[in-house]
Amino acid sequence: MQLTLSKMASIGMLAATLLAGVMMQSAALAAPSAMVSTQQLAQETRVDQQRAHVSAFLDRAEVQSLLEARGVDVADAQSRIATLTASELATLAAQIDTLPAGEGALETLIFVLVVFMLLDIAGVTDIFPGL
Repeated sequence: MQLTLSKMASIGMLAATLLAGVMMQSAALAAPSAMVSTQQLAQETRVDQQRAHVSAFLDRAEVQSLLEARGVDVADAQSRIATLTASELATLAAQIDTLPAGEGALETLIFVLVVFMLLDIAGVTDIFPGL
């Protein structure tokens, strides 16, 4: 039984079509497909909005001038904002409009010192051996 040229071409075309179908099917099966809950989608949207809010704050000229006056590179600050976790970003975004720009450092230092002293007195830490 001899195969004619037209039969060989049609068999080759059929084989190519089947091979392409199998390849497309395997690619579709390999793609991860998990259900995304509304809560997950809302969380991702909230994180994106908070990141945009903080980035917009850093884009303001007066904020950039204050950062540069304190020796902070604006591009470095933007890259660090991009690496914040969702909880860190939420905390920063919630407080960004009320945080003083560089003020309150003395109060913060005193608060941290008092906390360390209380922990040392309670015996949790041994920072101040004389207490």
